[in-house]
Amino acid sequence: MALVSSSKDSSGVITITLSDEVNLNAMSEEMANQFKAEVATVKAAGTARVIILTGAGKSFSAGGHLEMLDAKRSKTSEQNRLGMLAFYDSFLSILSLNVPVIAALQGAAVGAGLCLACACDIRIATSDAKLGFTFLKLGLHPGMGGTFLLPRVVGNSMATELLLTGRIITAEEALRIGLVSRIVPREKLLDEANIIAQEMLSCGPEASAQLLRTMRADLAALPAALEHEARCQSINYASAEFAEGISAIREKRAARFKAN
Repeated sequence: MALVSSSKDSSGVITITLSDEVNLNAMSEEMANQFKAEVATVKAAGTARVIILTGAGKSFSAGGHLEMLDAKRSKTSEQNRLGMLAFYDSFLSILSLNVPVIAALQGAAVGAGLCLACACDIRIATSDAKLGFTFLKLGLHPGMGGTFLLPRVVGNSMATELLLTGRIITAEEALRIGLVSRIVPREKLLDEANIIAQEMLSCGPEASAQLLRTMRADLAALPAALEHEARCQSINYASAEFAEGISAIREKRAARFKAN
């Protein structure tokens, strides 16, 4: 089953789409493998000028796939640490393309899915988008580089608030805090992303590439953050707190966490 697809126009704009619409494009290990392979194909071709990253159907991504997360409860801490590092690397491989990446967000953009969007250079959202870093609601330390990527987008204070509360915000609030740069009607989302892409293509390609390297220079510190996140998550997966978080989602209720 194809969980990731791509298309290219004549100007070199490639649209990569998370394509598990039935599961709101929740991020599974199979999707991760396909995403990494798609990025490798684009990189090998060497013709991409701009990437648009989006999701099929109603949502961008509902975050980590629940079945994948639940399965980690039966694995060892080291298996989970290594597994999460590979999982992060698969999706964040999009940064290896060295071209501008525009995240076009609609519907739910939460958890690891929203972290992936924060790795992109620009984010735009539909007016009905709901965005949140909901890891702690699950009893899980943030992953996918969220603890590193979100502060560089919205600042440390706002990032800490969003991560510690796990609250869902509207597109309007996301625009106000700088998490997204534009809000558009749902039917105009990809059109707007392509308008931005064409504006980028009108600029000098060498200077644009130089600017990307300048703007992404701080990402050299990202691997250390990913290692820390993976270690924390590997501990969480064996905890009663995470088991309660999973049960709460399955039973569609608020989690009842016990105080330490």
